[in-house]
Amino acid sequence: MMPHRWRSLSLAAAAALLAACSRPQHPAALAPQPAPDLAAQARRDSLAAAARRDSLAAAARADSLARLAAVRAHEDSVRAEVERGGGMDVGAAGALLPPADDSVLVTRVHFAFDKSDLTAQDRAELDRKVSLLQRYPHLRIEVAGNCDERGSDEYNLALGMRRAAAAKTYLANYGIAADRISVVSYGEERPLDPGHNETAWAANRRDDFVAKSNTP
Repeated sequence: MMPHRWRSLSLAAAAALLAACSRPQHPAALAPQPAPDLAAQARRDSLAAAARRDSLAAAARADSLARLAAVRAHEDSVRAEVERGGGMDVGAAGALLPPADDSVLVTRVHFAFDKSDLTAQDRAELDRKVSLLQRYPHLRIEVAGNCDERGSDEYNLALGMRRAAAAKTYLANYGIAADRISVVSYGEERPLDPGHNETAWAANRRDDFVAKSNTP
């Protein structure tokens, strides 16, 4: 038999080993991870977005300047051609005018029923045409008087002529040579609106303005 003293030592060792095994094991401590710098990332994102915006804005400015240069070059070439008096066909001058100037040229004036008097609005529109014709001294125009459907053909032809003559007289009085302005009457033959009501009639009582050849 094992001596009592050794048996006691064995029991003590077993108890110590059992205690060690039953003691809870703690996991190894993990190294702390640095918190993300959200503010720095936000600044980087903001700078990148600003750079993209600046790039797009620069591209848009370059495109706008290129378009403006093209328009101005076209306007300069058209103005030079018109002012040279190159004997263009009827209507060709209007087709060559820059859009803004062509819009001024073709804008109509309108009249009250059975009237050929110019209203304040008509005179303001004709003032714009005076300025246009002064800038294009070789440009000739035709003024066409028109009427609504009421009245006889003969009466409306005469009324249309009075309306065209009123516009020509106004332009001539403000310095445009009379021989640059021809007049014609279409009476009721060329309605803008084919309706048979006051709205249509008001639209049809008008003067039309058309660019003519630069040669007499």
